[in-house]
Amino acid sequence: MAHIYEYVSWRGDLPFSEREFRIEDNLVLSELVYIDYRPVLEGRVSLSLRDAITELSKAGILKNTRAGAGREDEDFALACAFSKRFGDAVLVDFQDIYDSSDRQFAAVTYLLDDGTTVIAFRGTDSTIVGWKEDFMISYTNVPSQDLALTYSRKHVNEAKDNVIILGHSKGAHLALYSAAHLDKEQMAKVNRVYINDGPGFCGDVLKKSLLDEIKDKVTKITPEYSIIGRIFEPEAGEEYIVKSSAMALLQHNIQSWLLADGGGLELCQDHAPESHLINDLIDRFVEGMDLSARENFIETLFGSMAETGVATIREFASQGPVVFEELLMKMAGNDALAIKKKSKRIKKSDDDRRSFLLRLWGLINRSKKVRIGVSVLLSILCFVVPDFAMESVLFAAVLIICVYEVFLTVGHLRDSEWDFRKERPRVLTCTILLAVTAAIVVKKDALFIISSLAVSIILFALSYQNVINYIKYKDKLLDRFRYFLEGAVTLFLGCYILMAQNVDNSWYMLSCGTLLLIDSVFEIIKLIRDRKKS
Repeated sequence: MAHIYEYVSWRGDLPFSEREFRIEDNLVLSELVYIDYRPVLEGRVSLSLRDAITELSKAGILKNTRAGAGREDEDFALACAFSKRFGDAVLVDFQDIYDSSDRQFAAVTYLLDDGTTVIAFRGTDSTIVGWKEDFMISYTNVPSQDLALTYSRKHVNEAKDNVIILGHSKGAHLALYSAAHLDKEQMAKVNRVYINDGPGFCGDVLKKSLLDEIKDKVTKITPEYSIIGRIFEPEAGEEYIVKSSAMALLQHNIQSWLLADGGGLELCQDHAPESHLINDLIDRFVEGMDLSARENFIETLFGSMAETGVATIREFASQGPVVFEELLMKMAGNDALAIKKKSKRIKKSDDDRRSFLLRLWGLINRSKKVRIGVSVLLSILCFVVPDFAMESVLFAAVLIICVYEVFLTVGHLRDSEWDFRKERPRVLTCTILLAVTAAIVVKKDALFIISSLAVSIILFALSYQNVINYIKYKDKLLDRFRYFLEGAVTLFLGCYILMAQNVDNSWYMLSCGTLLLIDSVFEIIKLIRDRKKS
C-alpha cells in the first residue's frame, strides 16, 4: 500500500518542469499548508520550502497544525523539503489569522519551477474557533470565505497563467468558494480547482449557478468513508472516491489515502454504507432546522466548549469525560438552543470527583503494555473462576454507573442550591438508571437474558470489525491470520449464545477468557515485531 509519503520518495527527484502537475501533487501541497510557517516567514517576502522546513526543524519548532497530527507528519514535511520536486517550491504570502471573532484562516502560495502558481488553503486546525466556523457554513457566510476570495484574487491577478487552487477539508471549501467568485478573466487563468474531502454550500448561502459555471474545472476527491466532504456535497466535473488505510472518520486524513502502483489514486466504486447512512442523518437534521435554529444550536455548542477556558479541541478533550457529559447535558436541556442562557463554566469540583477514575483510565489507554497486562489478568480470572456468574459482571457495571451518576447528580444539585428544574436532564437520567437497576433486581432471570443479548451483540460487532480489518491488511499475513481467527471465533460464539437454549455461566467465562488470551498473544507478537523494526 502506498501513500503520499511513498509518492514523494518515488517522484521527488523529478521537478515540475520535467513531470507536469499531477493529482498526487495536489494531495502533497494540500497537506503541507498545515505546517506553521509563521516563525520563519514573518517579515520575509518569500522562502523556498526546503529552507523554511529546515529552519523550523533546526529550531525545534516544526509543527503540523492539523488536528491529530503527530511526528509522522513532521517527517513527511522533511521528506518533501529535501526532495527536488517540492523542496524548490517558493512560498510567498503566507497568512495565518486566528482571533475570537470566529476567524480561523490560513493560506500560502507556491511558485513552482515550471511557472505554475498554486494557491493553497489550510483546512480546519485544532482550534475551537476553526471547528465552529466549519459548522457555521450551514446557515451563513463565514469570515474565512471573504479572506479566501481576497487572497485568491490577489494571486490570480499577479500570475500570468497556469493557476491551481486547492485545499483539504475547510480549505477545500474555501478553494471552491473563492474560485466560484472570480470574474471570467481571472477564472480563465485557473487550470484546476482541487477540493479534497471538503464540504459544499448551503443553498441559502451560495447560489448553485456560481458553482455550475466553474464545475468543469473542479476535481473532487473524497475517501470511501467520507463525512465532512459530503456535507452539502458539491458537484464537480471530475469526482474520485479514494481508498484509505484508516478506519471510519480517520479516513479524512490525506496521509491515509492510497495511491495506485502505476500512479494516481487507488479508487473504489462507491462510498461505504455507513457514510451514506450518517450523511443522510446529517442532511435530515440540518434540513429540519431553519437558519436561526442552526445558528442557535452552533452558538450553544461551541460557546459551551469555549467557556471551559481552552482554545483547542485537544485541550477540551484532555479534560476528560467530565466536559463531554456537561456538554451533552447543556445540549439536551430545555435551554440547549438559547444563547442567553448558557450555563456557567464547568467547576473544578467535577474534575476532583473523577480524578482517580481519569488517572486510571489514562494509564490503561496510553500504555500498550498495561492494556496487554489487563487483558491477560482478566483472561486468567475467567479460567480460574469459570463458575462466576456473567450476569453478576453486568449487574456490577450497571450498579457502579448508577451509583456514580447519583453521586454526580447530588453534587450538581448541591452546587445549584437544589434547583431541580435547572438539573432536570441529569435528574431524569439518574431516575431511569435507578429504575433499570431495580427492575434487574426484582425480575427473575431478567439479568441473564439481558447479559446474553448484550454479549452476543458485542461479539457480532467484534466479528464485523475483524472482517473489515482482514480486508484492510492485504499484504500483512500475520495480521490477516489474526483477524480471520478472531473473526471466526467471535462469530461462532455470538451465534451460539444467541441460539443455544441452555448456556451456563462457566461457558460464558471460558469463552471470554479464550478471546482475551488470543488477542493478548497477538498483541504481544505485534509489540515485539514493532520493537524489532524500530
